[in-house]
Amino acid sequence: MRSLPIFVLLLFVSLNTMAQLKYIAHRGASYYAPENSLAAIQLAWELGADGAECDIQLTKDNQVVLWHDGNTERLTGQKLEVAKTDYSELNKLEIRLSPTNSTFFEGEHIPLLKDVLKATPKGQLLVIEIKCGNEIFPELQKVIKAYWKTGSIAFIGFNFETISLAKVNFPEVPCYYLSSSKEDVLKRIPDIKKNKLDGVDLNSKIIDQQLVDELQKANAEIWCWTVDVVDEAIRMTKLGVKTITTNRPTFLKEQMITIK
Repeated sequence: MRSLPIFVLLLFVSLNTMAQLKYIAHRGASYYAPENSLAAIQLAWELGADGAECDIQLTKDNQVVLWHDGNTERLTGQKLEVAKTDYSELNKLEIRLSPTNSTFFEGEHIPLLKDVLKATPKGQLLVIEIKCGNEIFPELQKVIKAYWKTGSIAFIGFNFETISLAKVNFPEVPCYYLSSSKEDVLKRIPDIKKNKLDGVDLNSKIIDQQLVDELQKANAEIWCWTVDVVDEAIRMTKLGVKTITTNRPTFLKEQMITIK
């Protein structure tokens, strides 16, 4: 039996890797709906994303909400500090698609994580970035235990202590350390392994072959953010990245499928 030419084998491997690549919608389908809104999360799945990413914080009255910024001004026009405000007050605010758009997707409010978990379909992935500190864990444990019934979840976070504690609190949930510094990641590889983190979620710009090689030695899975152009997605694929967070999951997925 004749063996296949090496370039054919490499092409097969490349195409197979692209097919396995997962596309995560950044803050939900935030290109079309207000970021971190329930509409954005649900729309991400409807548009065919492999998962939806969201940000969580703790309110003054210990409610776990989806929100990125420390205050609400950018997307509501009113400045309330999330950590210093009860959810009943935050829930009165309407989220806009952007700081200048208040008409598209009217009626969206700051959602509770429990409502998003209840709306997560079977087989779908919700990637949860922890934006605050360790104070969130007592309430987060209650919410996850009570409302995580379907779908899959993963935790990500920039604070190494917090994401490591997430792994302690939720050993069955994949946890990934966020970073935009190659030097930081290389320095932390021993602790990533020691703390049993599942991998890293990195700014795509810092990822190169050296970093990939070192992470693979530690059996650390590599995710990346935020990639919206095909050339960078191809580069990530060739380097062995498993998951791409993007503002345009449908566009990127369709473009990558057409590549031969």
